[in-house]
Amino acid sequence: MIEGKLSRRYARAIFELAADREEAVGAEVDSFLGIYADPDLKKVLGNPAFEQDQRRQIVVELAGRLGLSDLTTNFLSLLVTRDRMDGLPSIARHYHRLLDDSRGRVNAKVVVSQALGEDRRTSLAEVVGEMTGKTAILTEEVEPAIIGGIIVEVGGKVYDGSVRTQLQSLRKSIERTY
Repeated sequence: MIEGKLSRRYARAIFELAADREEAVGAEVDSFLGIYADPDLKKVLGNPAFEQDQRRQIVVELAGRLGLSDLTTNFLSLLVTRDRMDGLPSIARHYHRLLDDSRGRVNAKVVVSQALGEDRRTSLAEVVGEMTGKTAILTEEVEPAIIGGIIVEVGGKVYDGSVRTQLQSLRKSIERTY
């Protein structure tokens, strides 16, 4: 819980400092996060056996190679200084939530049994947008096991209209009857 609070706090801080270039800073954090996924780099940056200046220099070097802005480089250096690099994935998630909220966007995960066509995807995005009052960004996942229908997860709520769930409900109903 404390880690979540810290992640939100750090995310809010860099978001506010990024005024008018929030999208670019978010992309920079994501690009660093991509290389930070390397287990060896995580071990080095999170290991207090290495001197803090060495770890900070590694971050500055990597940020330079990636072409990151001074703001993002300084932010990442701060995380190293405060031994918070392990929180970077969580900070990035919170940052993107702030960014989406400020832009009036909402992410929705859609699970379907077969890939949606462009027309169905567009109409579904409109429906989700009307439900939330925001522009919906859909992430589609194909899972044949749901048989048919659709499952939509948006804003922490799950709307399950899959045939699999309907069949399971029917089965439970029949089992209770007999």
